[in-house]
Amino acid sequence: MKLSIRMMMALLFVGTLGLSYGFVLLTIVLLEGQLKVLLPADVLPQVLNGVHALLMYQVIAIGVVAVVLAILAFLILSALVVIPLRKILGVMAAFSERGERQVMPAGGMMPSELSTLADVLSNYMDRVEAAHNKDTEISRVKSDFISTAAHQLRTPLTGIRWALEALEREALSQEQQVLVKSAVDKSHDLVAIVGTLLDISSIESGKYKYTFVPVEMSQLVSEVTTDFSTLASQRKVALNYVPSKDPLPEVKADRDRIKWILNNLIENAIRYTPDGGSITVSTNLAARQVQVRVRDTGIGIPEKERGNIFERFFRAGNAITKENQGNGLGLYIARTIATDHGGDLDFIANTEGPGTTFILSFPIPG
Repeated sequence: MKLSIRMMMALLFVGTLGLSYGFVLLTIVLLEGQLKVLLPADVLPQVLNGVHALLMYQVIAIGVVAVVLAILAFLILSALVVIPLRKILGVMAAFSERGERQVMPAGGMMPSELSTLADVLSNYMDRVEAAHNKDTEISRVKSDFISTAAHQLRTPLTGIRWALEALEREALSQEQQVLVKSAVDKSHDLVAIVGTLLDISSIESGKYKYTFVPVEMSQLVSEVTTDFSTLASQRKVALNYVPSKDPLPEVKADRDRIKWILNNLIENAIRYTPDGGSITVSTNLAARQVQVRVRDTGIGIPEKERGNIFERFFRAGNAITKENQGNGLGLYIARTIATDHGGDLDFIANTEGPGTTFILSFPIPG
């Protein structure tokens, strides 16, 4: 049980007052014993009555003085310690929760310990803000570089792709056809990477545009799952869609962007699930949300790397070993799109068997 300073003061006052009354009671008992020995029996009752009255006045006086002193101490401590401390805590709460910088209380009759604490916390907030501004500037420079590089690369890569596709239509030997086909595939991969980099640039600059329309999630998930049935069959992986038992309300979303997320999640699940494994895509209602779950029996995510899985350019070590391809951007973009929709993308390790379950959620309108 957590106690406030004022509650501690009240308990201390009650305890001190109780000890004082206990001391007075003990004094009465000891004094009665001494008087019984020293005084004759005919005088003893009168003396004891007088002593009791005197000590009773003393008890009342102690109580009155104690209450007055307690009230004064309570008011003084509240003004000098409790109120400034609450203000300091309020400033720190606003800074940590909302990033809002408020004026830290200082000066006056505040104890030196609280003044030192306020100064230390102010310096801490200064350092945090400086580090945040530095990180923001580094992030901006990175984003500008990515955007510039992607724009510069897109035009020549598109030209190379067109040239290779034109070359494919020429009369070539079988060996030449294989080489050209491989080059065309690689050019498509490069153009896709450049497109992804441009998406990141748009996301981080706030220029990523959405067209929100009512979307039937069950229909969309079923459509995407069906699109990947051939790839799953080629990889010898069982792919199933389990619709929600309850009717799902429509959600406000950009259908193409959400389809992109589902493509990414299901393709990753197929890629990192070994032969003979299974993938279950399901939809359900939970806490005023429409959820899409992609559960695989794949290689999973190492526990020490789970905190980084949604960072840009990050790929888990076991994923790199399993598949060389991949740029570590898909999940970052997918989660950003989900949060831009007011939802979220998260994952949990399967409690039964190997693999991971990704959970894509969207709020229900209204």
